Amino acid sequence: MANAKPNRKSFGENMNIVLVTQVGGVCPRCDVQLMYSKASRKNKNYELAHIYPLHPTGPELLLLQSEERLSKDVDHEDNLIPLCVTCHTKFDKPRTVDDYRRMVQTKKDFIEAERQRALIGEFAIEEDISQIIDALYAGEDMSSLGELSLQPKKLEDKLNDTMTNLTKNKIQYCVTNYFMFVRKKLALMEAEKPLSAENISLQIRLFYNRQAQGSDCQQDIFRNIVEWINSKTKAKSVEAPEILASFFVQNCEVFR
Repeated sequence: MANAKPNRKSFGENMNIVLVTQVGGVCPRCDVQLMYSKASRKNKNYELAHIYPLHPTGPELLLLQSEERLSKDVDHEDNLIPLCVTCHTKFDKPRTVDDYRRMVQTKKDFIEAERQRALIGEFAIEEDISQIIDALYAGEDMSSLGELSLQPKKLEDKLNDTMTNLTKNKIQYCVTNYFMFVRKKLALMEAEKPLSAENISLQIRLFYNRQAQGSDCQQDIFRNIVEWINSKTKAKSVEAPEILASFFVQNCEVFR
């Protein structure tokens, strides 16, 4: 029995809750619910899978020798992901490089989503920004504001190939149609409550800086800024936060 594998570690309830919550309660491979109800109680429909194998065979060691590992400790939560029983079996047998890479990326996406939720909770924003959100929804007449003398090249120079053309076009539309409106509202806010608009700009810049430290993908950064503003203002829909985020792109707090 000298060659017998060591017992598989038993993970506690808290670890299970953390990992199931991380994936939204569904199997990341097939979207089946990881818990089911029967006899008036909740039952598990999943197993905690090791992304890098717990006991790699010789062929698996060769197969994965050059692949990214999310933790040197195979029992670390970064190397664990809950899968339904069927998908766990399919993931393990046979193990393939493509499946492994997809699972690594899936786990990294979940880890990043958790980081974003933490940042959203950590970074405050002036409550006064809700005044601009409300004004955007109110549909105020903007005909007297004049037009922004937009320099398309200036905006294009800030946006690179990590952002989709759809998002670039959305930002340009928002800037062209709403920049003057948002700027006027910030000016009025500053007149009524000195430093409030300046504080908003500083907060946007700080949140952007933290985003830029963790990613160089403009698509992700812009989306995260929109989600942050949306979360903090409890906007009715995502359009108004997109307009504000686009304003700060043009105003150089974002993608300077």
